[in-house]
Amino acid sequence: MLRYTIYMKIKYNQKGFAHSLFVLLIVVVAVGAIGFFTYKNIQNNKSEEKSSTIGQTSNVKNDSTIELQNLGIVSMDSVLVTNDVLREYDSMGLKGFYPFGDKLGGKTDSRLNPNFEFSSLKPGTKVISAIDGEVGFIKKQSETGDSEVFIQPTGGSVWTIGYDHIANVAVKKGQKVKAGNVIGEPAVQGNGSLRFEFQINKDEAGVTTHVCPSTLLSKDVKDNLIEQIAAMEQSWNTVSGMNLYDVASQNPAGCIKKTMTPAQAEGR
Repeated sequence: MLRYTIYMKIKYNQKGFAHSLFVLLIVVVAVGAIGFFTYKNIQNNKSEEKSSTIGQTSNVKNDSTIELQNLGIVSMDSVLVTNDVLREYDSMGLKGFYPFGDKLGGKTDSRLNPNFEFSSLKPGTKVISAIDGEVGFIKKQSETGDSEVFIQPTGGSVWTIGYDHIANVAVKKGQKVKAGNVIGEPAVQGNGSLRFEFQINKDEAGVTTHVCPSTLLSKDVKDNLIEQIAAMEQSWNTVSGMNLYDVASQNPAGCIKKTMTPAQAEGR
């Protein structure tokens, strides 16, 4: 009886051992399968991240510069050249057009103009997009009663074109636009003239640089528009009888400087 009991215990232990071994095998297989699929997911995620990084690098490379098809208006013929807007030139330095890098305000004002400011435009003038892109933001300005519209070639671009003092805004945030599409109209300023500002900013690694628009013109329109800017400035000199613009010193026309920092623009 004792021998039988011992035999049964041994047999039971053998069965128990076999059962435990079977369970352990199942656990090992399960863990292996989980590990395999986890590894595959990690590899897939790395592959996707790599593809995403490659795409971002490509976008930055393609985004290294932009080409303007216009300067926010169809042509310089939209500028209204008249002595009416020069009435406060002696006291406040007010003009009908401020090129990039021009002094702002009176003689003691150290600020420099970081854009093209068209301060005397003909009635009916439309402000148009200079590039194919997307409306990134529209800011309503309570102090002036008009708006500022920001357009980028692509979302997240280092380049932003700001159109300041826009009335009757014709676009919405997120809207895709083509070069030449109407953005709105120039706003009325205090002296009754129509004006808007056309500013190009490049933001890299948190550093902003203002860029003169004439330097970014597409080769298809560059020569024509630069000639128009020079002729427009010379018209102001002729009508006013003053040397408001030293056209010969600008390179290209409209650019007293080619770039500047926000601190320089603020006179710091």
